[in-house]
Amino acid sequence: MKLPILRRLRPAGSSGEAPGKAEGERYTLSAEIPGLSAGKPLWRLNLELHSEPQGEGERLRLRAHWQANFASALAPALAADAPVAGSGPESGPGAGLPAQRVGQWLKRRLDNPLLRALAEPLLRHDFNSWIELRASTADLADGAGALLPETGRLKALGIEPKLSDANTQAPVAQSWTGSAAGPRPGFAQVSLLQIDKRHLPPALAALLGTRPFQMAAALINVVEEETPQG
Repeated sequence: MKLPILRRLRPAGSSGEAPGKAEGERYTLSAEIPGLSAGKPLWRLNLELHSEPQGEGERLRLRAHWQANFASALAPALAADAPVAGSGPESGPGAGLPAQRVGQWLKRRLDNPLLRALAEPLLRHDFNSWIELRASTADLADGAGALLPETGRLKALGIEPKLSDANTQAPVAQSWTGSAAGPRPGFAQVSLLQIDKRHLPPALAALLGTRPFQMAAALINVVEEETPQG
């Protein structure tokens, strides 16, 4: 029987694939806690790590997506009239599916008025976070600015990234917040960070020797609110 909490860590080539030198190495990891009914999971994580040669150095890309569906998956499960573990003849530590036990455990915790008051704002929202980090030890003419992801899509949203240059004495950090584009009300927040070798602590930069270094990271947070029905 499949466990409802699924994890996968797979290097490229582990399923008979033959990764070429140009493709480098790729690892993926996924985990989720499914909902009590068909549809969105209660919680999900997807992670991808990819490294490949670039010029005289190497390029690394890390992508992660974290999702928590408190409003669309967890709140309906808590509101359902499901039996609570411990009330029937088949109750016990191993009774029910893990996802059901999570819902039943939360129901009992939320019987506390203080915990209920603290949890209710969370239960009205779904949360999504995307992280993309790119780093390179190749000699890039535009430095960390050459690694910024999806600059075309960012500009289409009215976001103009400021490129790092030789005159910047500190890492370039920018952030924007606005309404989320979707069927439900909410907001989105985008943050960008650019770091070049000159921004590293001296001891860390010394470890790289004469090799170049640049890194760019993007963080996108989207929070959507479940509107009351009727």
